[in-house]
Amino acid sequence: MAAKVAGAGTRAKAPDLYLDSLYIAGFQYYQGEQHENLLRENELLELRRQTENPHDYFAVEVYHNNIKLGYLPRSGNKIIARMMDQGVRVNARVRSINPEEHPGRRVKVRVYAEK
Repeated sequence: MAAKVAGAGTRAKAPDLYLDSLYIAGFQYYQGEQHENLLRENELLELRRQTENPHDYFAVEVYHNNIKLGYLPRSGNKIIARMMDQGVRVNARVRSINPEEHPGRRVKVRVYAEK
């Protein structure tokens, strides 16, 4: 009979795959500014694809507790949107909050894919 090895048969979760750091676009046009004081660094945000968006085929919305904060900017959403369309689970975390900045540079998020 083989000896049991500690941890044998269990796999540790692989670290998430870092994709990009981006500012939330449209922060001032949705509920971002009203919700800003509730955000904390490293807090998990939900990303949702918005395939029916007539202005951006690759639109990815950013939510905090079901409140829309804005979008990932068009300049950085294409690969992320394609990954989401293929079933990859992609999330974001608040990287930094700077209330003194212009709304378009107020909240930066770190986007990652789960392995």
